[in-house]
Amino acid sequence: MLEKPFFKNLSSTASSFALLTLVIIMYIALCAEADIYVPAFPRMIDSFGVRENQIQLILSINFAGLCIAGLAAGPLSDSYGRRKILLAGLLLFVIGSAGCVCAADFNTMLFWRLIQGIAASVPMVVGCAVIVDKYPPEKTSQLIGILNSVISAAMAGAPIAGAWISQAFNWRANFIVILGLALISFIGTFLFIEETLPFVKRKKFNMLSICKDYIKITKSLDFICYTLISMFPFTVIVVYIANLSVILINHMGMSLEYFSYYQATTMGTFIIFSLASVKFINRKGVDFTQNLGGILALIGSTGIFYVSQTNPSNINFICVFMAFIAGGGALMVGTFGMKALSIFPSMNGTATAMATAFRQLLAAGLVILSEVLFDGTIVPVAMIIFGYAVVASICYSLTYCRKPRTVEVQSS
Repeated sequence: MLEKPFFKNLSSTASSFALLTLVIIMYIALCAEADIYVPAFPRMIDSFGVRENQIQLILSINFAGLCIAGLAAGPLSDSYGRRKILLAGLLLFVIGSAGCVCAADFNTMLFWRLIQGIAASVPMVVGCAVIVDKYPPEKTSQLIGILNSVISAAMAGAPIAGAWISQAFNWRANFIVILGLALISFIGTFLFIEETLPFVKRKKFNMLSICKDYIKITKSLDFICYTLISMFPFTVIVVYIANLSVILINHMGMSLEYFSYYQATTMGTFIIFSLASVKFINRKGVDFTQNLGGILALIGSTGIFYVSQTNPSNINFICVFMAFIAGGGALMVGTFGMKALSIFPSMNGTATAMATAFRQLLAAGLVILSEVLFDGTIVPVAMIIFGYAVVASICYSLTYCRKPRTVEVQSS
């Protein structure tokens, strides 16, 4: 039963429809799991009786869980099959989500958020692998593009939905929504999704070999630099979102509903520029597009740092400069990310897992840093954003005059 779905004899069209629908639902759940509850941070602070700078741990510990399990999910599915690992991850996701709904104290919530993050990494990695297994490269590229749009739309819409849900019910209702999506994903996978990796293509699980591959990847300066650049928009937006609700609602007196629109402008801009990036690349080329994105992101980073030092309560200017960062980031994230992966053409899966884990770990670390520096204003967030922009600029300078080496690595 773990190798085959409950409904085994679906037509090819029905099977494809079920797979794509369920993967989209999974990704919506994963995105909602990341930030739907963020507008409710002020209410969660009151409910758990914690300090303002502690509440971001709910976000950072989840990213730590994503990082921990993300490195193992891909290799495990390569060895034991996609369906078994996906079902196991989704079941744990359901359990973790239920734990978040019922958590009575802050430490218990943190525990279940860690479990939720560990579980969420499985469909994040394996869901994409199932599509790669099932469809030819051209079709896969189109479907991955659709999934990226779904991710952007879900991350933009989740805070607005979370604000409305929190206002109409309470903060726990956000986690009930995640639990519902997790249940749909698990039941749908059990009923409809078939195994896409045949036994003959499975690899023997060798932890030592996997570790060696990861070490080889991290030794590449080009990979590290391109990955750091590509992660810039995601990471700084996460830090910004993690702090914004407490700053605007608790310290500036903004209503929960009004706040959600300020937050959504960032991801809305990201979506618009993500769609425009395809046309930019077709008309102007990859280099022009990524360089334009880098310039816009640098303008936004410098601008938000300047405003934080001169007029930190001017939320309109802050949002405008964050829109520059989001728009510029959307133009550069894909191109620099592909440059990083192209360095290891024979081990794209391992490199992707490494980049994803690196992203989650960096996001967790910077959110924790913002928690330590939190003072009720945008100043610490702006300092982190500007500092990362400087690091990304140095990385760009290091790779600009170098022709990145293509490294062929065969797993032992």
